[in-house]
Amino acid sequence: MPDIELPLIPPELAEALEVIMIREGFDTIEQAAEFALAQSVREGIKRITGKGRALYAIKGKKTTCV
Repeated sequence: MPDIELPLIPPELAEALEVIMIREGFDTIEQAAEFALAQSVREGIKRITGKGRALYAIKGKKTTCV
């Protein structure tokens, strides 16, 4: 299940996400949006660092600032 929700999006964006959804085989537009965002982040990181990087959720204990 995607971590994002898209309650109101422009029709042009919805059409683009539907194309991605069909092309990549996703079940929902939200999954297609999450995929598109992750791809954009990966490409941006590659432009900055010159290397491809994996994206992982960071899990661990929360720290508090004093």
